[in-house]
Amino acid sequence: MTRPHAAAERFMAKMPDDLKAQVSPLFSPLLTIVPVADSQAIEADEAAIFTSSNGVIHAPAGSGRMAYCIGTATTERAKQHGWSAQMAGQTADELVATLTDTPMTRHLVHIRGQHTRGDVVTRLRSAGRQVRDCIVYDQVPQLLSAAAHEALMREELTIVPLFSPRTAMQFANQAPRSTSMRVVALSSAVADAARPVHVDSVAVRPDATAMYEAIRRAICAG
Repeated sequence: MTRPHAAAERFMAKMPDDLKAQVSPLFSPLLTIVPVADSQAIEADEAAIFTSSNGVIHAPAGSGRMAYCIGTATTERAKQHGWSAQMAGQTADELVATLTDTPMTRHLVHIRGQHTRGDVVTRLRSAGRQVRDCIVYDQVPQLLSAAAHEALMREELTIVPLFSPRTAMQFANQAPRSTSMRVVALSSAVADAARPVHVDSVAVRPDATAMYEAIRRAICAG
């Protein structure tokens, strides 16, 4: 598991029991999430955009304010943190399309990490929306652990789920050559970022349920 540790643990905790019985998780986060202390304040009359759960976790409490989110997991996390949250799509493209077509009286603020993809703010500004960035955390690169290197070089089948383009690039830069490795990507963008590492399975949707099924396919393919 190469994603930040807390997210990796949540993913494993919600994994279907029959699939969990087939795997032994090894945690080697390639990114560490670090709060940004000097982030700008969020105004009471601004509606938030959340493209990741980490944005929610490191943002102030919602206090009933509106939030537009990517994916069900981020939407649910925003609701837990007091935001009046609604899912605006499964991808950045879908979110931009939704917010472009939705009548909007409030200014928007994209609460995000230091590194992001999708050009959400730029594209929404081009569509005439009043929107700004608010960076609340950084994603600090980490090295694969010695245990992860060892696991990847064994003859035993090793499944590597990749959840973000940045993590995929980190993995591609560090991964040893291995004939027993099966890489599973959350999306085609993640798969592209993993090159030249071969991706064996891509989730049909960018969500946890589809990732579980992609992992299952990779196990069955051997």
